[in-house]
Amino acid sequence: MKVYHSFKELDQDLKLTKVQAQISAQKVTIDLTYIKRAFAFTNIVAEVVSYLGQKTIYARIGNQILRKFGL
Repeated sequence: MKVYHSFKELDQDLKLTKVQAQISAQKVTIDLTYIKRAFAFTNIVAEVVSYLGQKTIYARIGNQILRKFGL
């Protein structure tokens, strides 16, 4: 436990704690905003389309390699 020798020290610590709490609250708000954007319908659809497109490209490349080697 910290011992304060004056009200000035106590006030400084209280101000510091208040600022740290405000910073933490802002970080939470920013994180929630990013999470909401990540789970937005358009982002999810874009991710699914990207994933399916990538799978299609890999499948075509695999088929071409198999045809080339006659397998």
